[in-house]
Amino acid sequence: MRTCIGCRRRDHTEVLVKLVAARGDDNTTHVVVDERGRLPGRGAWLHRDARCLASAVRRNAFGSALRDRGVAVRPEDLAEAIGGIDHEDFMRSQDR
Repeated sequence: MRTCIGCRRRDHTEVLVKLVAARGDDNTTHVVVDERGRLPGRGAWLHRDARCLASAVRRNAFGSALRDRGVAVRPEDLAEAIGGIDHEDFMRSQDR
């Protein structure tokens, strides 16, 4: 059981996506999807749901969950990488 950083509900890891902070070639840290659950570092968990992603972005939950306040988040890229999140649903959720 893990807690979704978007809605704060606890759920099984099978229905959540693991996110980690990864350092890029430009020496900045970005949030990436850990499909296999094998990337090093602290993980954060998120439902495959536009509302959860929008809520996590709105609350700036990634930095505190990953314990890296300088982490860069590209919500549109995350929505695409996670899969199962419709871009238009995500954009509507952002407006709330």
